[in-house]
Formats: sequence, C-alpha cells, structure tokens
Amino acid sequence: MPRPIPLSHSAIGSAGLSSIAISIEGLDFQLLAQRGVYWPEQKTLFIADTHFGKDATFRSQGIAVPQGSTEGTLATIALMISQCQAERLVLLGDMFHARSSISQGVRESLDAFFQSQRQLKFSLILGNHDKGISALTKGWPIEILDSGASIGSVSVSHIPQEPSPSTKLLLCGHVHPAYRFTSKMDSVGKLPCFWLSNRQFVLPAIGEFTGTQVIHPSKSDQTWVIVEDEILQVA
Repeated sequence: MPRPIPLSHSAIGSAGLSSIAISIEGLDFQLLAQRGVYWPEQKTLFIADTHFGKDATFRSQGIAVPQGSTEGTLATIALMISQCQAERLVLLGDMFHARSSISQGVRESLDAFFQSQRQLKFSLILGNHDKGISALTKGWPIEILDSGASIGSVSVSHIPQEPSPSTKLLLCGHVHPAYRFTSKMDSVGKLPCFWLSNRQFVLPAIGEFTGTQVIHPSKSDQTWVIVEDEILQVA
C-alpha cells in the first residue's frame, strides 16, 4: 500500500502555520495544511470550493445540519492571509453552493470579511455553482475572471483543463480530491489532498461543509495528503 512520507516543513509567520515548500515546473509554492496554496512570487493565496452557505441551503430544504460553516471557513482563510501576508486571494470557483446559500447570516459574515480585508485583491474564477453570481455579490470587491485566465506563468480555472500554451501550470479545483489508503485486508480511510497530474494542480476543497472524491493517481502523478495539521507526500 502507498505510504505517506514526511516532508521538510517551514512555518509561515510567528503563529507557525503548517506548510511545506514545493517546486513545480520551476515555480515555488507553499502548500498549507489549511488547504491553500501560497505563491510567494505573486504574493497570492489560492483556495478552491468554499461553497459558502451550503449549510443554509440544506436547512432551507428541511435538513437539520449545524450552522457556522461559513464563519469557520472565513476564519481559516483570514488566518492564511495574515500569516502569508498575501496581497491577493484567488478563489478557484464555487464560491457559493446555490442561490439559497446566500442567507442574511452568510451575507453579514462576508460583509465583515471584506471589511476586514480592505487591502486584499479578491479574484473569483467562475465555477459550475456560480451561475448568476454577479447579481448576487454587488457591493463586494470581487474581480470575476474567466476560466483559463492567466496569473503570471500559471493558468487558473475551476474545472481541470489543459494549461494555456503560454503558461507552465494550471491551478484548479472542482474535484474535491481525497486519497484513500488501503491494505490487503481493509480500507484505512481517506484524506483530502493536493493532486498534480499532467501539469494540472488540483486543490482540495476548503469549505468546511463539503464532501470529497477519491482520486486514483497514476504513477507519474504527485499527491500530498493533509493529516490533521500536517502535509505528507504519498510515496
């Protein structure tokens, strides 16, 4: 069975945010255990699949689920921004789960977040759950980017696709990747992961109330799993 191997860690900031340094196609990134990717060269933090307000959507359908997932996700994002000293945040699609997700409480939480992050440039790559989002997010400082847009030498999209010919790598989301560890006798569980395949780097979903999809990497792929507050590469 594939085994996780520990990598050298570097703590970002005084609070010791858990991270590891990696290089892909000559580009240096920091993978954060909080499910983000920081690119120091561009002072940019990438996250994917927040699905804000998904709990509100479930409750509107009569399904009793706990509240507070949006506030928890926003607190995690704010921590990464602070510790990395990021100047830009790029969300790789699926900001909200559905129109019914934008409850009054969710809107107030996002109002407070943007108010506290006035120095931050916020960019959103439209995802399959983001239809009609422009009309719903008036008043928030959100730059909308089309799928396949370029930031420096990387392409960004929601759904995995070929990187632009002019860029070295694609950063994307949508899949909510997880890696399942198995033995000859049993499965020992699945863990959210970062997944590099054919110059497509897929980020784990950061939303607290999102599921995962088990991936099956090829031998040429690279995978990093998140184990509580640690990041381990699968050997």
